[in-house]
Amino acid sequence: MHEITVEEDQRPFVATSIARHLLSRFKVTHEMRGISVFSGPWGMGKTKAINAFARDAACVVATIEPGAKKGASPIALLRHVVEAVQLKCGYLGQVASFTGYWPLRNMLHAGLCRLASTEVWDGPGDHPPFSIIFDEAQYLSRDAIELIRFWNDGDSSTTPFPVGLIFVGNNEFSLEEDTYGQSTISGAVRSRALFIEPLDYSDISDQDLVLFAQSRGVADAGAIAEIVRYYSSPRIKRDLRNVERLLASLKRRANGAAVCSSIVHEFLQPV
Repeated sequence: MHEITVEEDQRPFVATSIARHLLSRFKVTHEMRGISVFSGPWGMGKTKAINAFARDAACVVATIEPGAKKGASPIALLRHVVEAVQLKCGYLGQVASFTGYWPLRNMLHAGLCRLASTEVWDGPGDHPPFSIIFDEAQYLSRDAIELIRFWNDGDSSTTPFPVGLIFVGNNEFSLEEDTYGQSTISGAVRSRALFIEPLDYSDISDQDLVLFAQSRGVADAGAIAEIVRYYSSPRIKRDLRNVERLLASLKRRANGAAVCSSIVHEFLQPV
């Protein structure tokens, strides 16, 4: 098989079954101001689903970066969240220069209060739902997650109002307890969670592959059938990033013509 290279394109959002499932779970968690946890391998469209949800919902997305061996500390986590909240408010302060818990906590409190004064919160009474989504949550430490859970408590929240918490990570984001009863997700978070769901490449259906190919400009039924057949092999993971690269390479091979079954078949044959 020829090497698959990356082609830059607009990469529109595709409402695969995984995306629709995540969006429905995000919506329930958001509306109930709950906690939910999702994990799965890369290339399933988790971040695409997060971005699609965030376009319409009152929420912020904090993308966690790799840090210490045991995961991002509470201070590092606070920086990520404060930056996300400030950007939602339309400004960005000097977050990186703060290393203490209380200054960052006060900045978070101020940012959430500022959001509460905008049209997002129009209306009397309780605040409408607001959520924080943690993408790449496998980089969070247990201590950081323990800090966050207090932002969700209805009676004793340490934020101006309780916020929904949605954690999304890859397979390193261990949801199960080990032999010592420990996991990244503490018992306190686990007991409060609406959903704790592991996802897998097997959750990506044939129809998802069809939709994905069509969204990238491959319309020939024979070509799509060849692609689905290829990804039906137990040796091939249904990694949508890999599918993306394959489709881009097929379009280059077609050189402006339609991608047909013979092009796909020849491309996928071993060298």
